[in-house]
Amino acid sequence: MSGIAARIGENIRQLRKRRGLSQEQLALRAEINPSYMGQVERGEKNPTIDVLGKIALALQMPIEQIVGVISEADSPGAAEEAGYLDKIAHQLNGLSLKEQEAVYKFVKQLVQFREMDS
Repeated sequence: MSGIAARIGENIRQLRKRRGLSQEQLALRAEINPSYMGQVERGEKNPTIDVLGKIALALQMPIEQIVGVISEADSPGAAEEAGYLDKIAHQLNGLSLKEQEAVYKFVKQLVQFREMDS
């Protein structure tokens, strides 16, 4: 097990748990074998860039975050911010496209109202 494989696997595990997904759910979304997903998370397998891309897409986040290029410790408050973004994304996940659009419009109006108030 290489250090980089272990680091990437741990990143995937943490990001998956923040999304409230099981290993099997993430594997199905990424269209990869669930046992392979487990091996990746444990750092036993070195995933190809294509597999990392599938996992990033399934987690709805940039591949850079999965491989640890962007560190949450690099910017103050980023960990808390990412936590709320993940929670919002998780809530939107089960909604239809039309419902997601309605939520987006509502949030956009809230932000515009806040900007007018400042």
